[in-house]
Amino acid sequence: MPVVEIHEHIDLAPDQVWALISDIEKAPEWVTVMRELVSTTDNPVREGTVYRERSKVGPGVSETEWHVTRCDAPHLQVHECHEASMRAVLTMQVEPEGTGSSFLHRTEYQMIPRFRPLGWVLEKLVVNRTMRRQLTATVQQLAVLAQSRR
Repeated sequence: MPVVEIHEHIDLAPDQVWALISDIEKAPEWVTVMRELVSTTDNPVREGTVYRERSKVGPGVSETEWHVTRCDAPHLQVHECHEASMRAVLTMQVEPEGTGSSFLHRTEYQMIPRFRPLGWVLEKLVVNRTMRRQLTATVQQLAVLAQSRR
């Protein structure tokens, strides 16, 4: 599966960064593709949380269901999506770094998993660049939001 990793230093204590990324109701404020949180079973997220979001990646808006499959507070969250149009594993990791935090946002994805030749072509020609651009903007927006909370 293709992987997009974004690392960022965030000038905020790890427990505060953790609180930001765990508040799923606030995710549309920093996740640039997330237009709306449709529903969630828990807030803040924990292992077993299921949430649905409306997202805009490229020209269309889609609704996706995510499952939080691992939540090791205050360092690691893993969210998984298994839809017909996409499979994805999103890992967010927070570690102390100097006076702030090191934040890793890692997404492994596979487009149209049932039709791999077409999915592979989409990944290579369009999706990888779009994902990298959107995820970079997402992590940068998280850093901006974190700065406003200082």
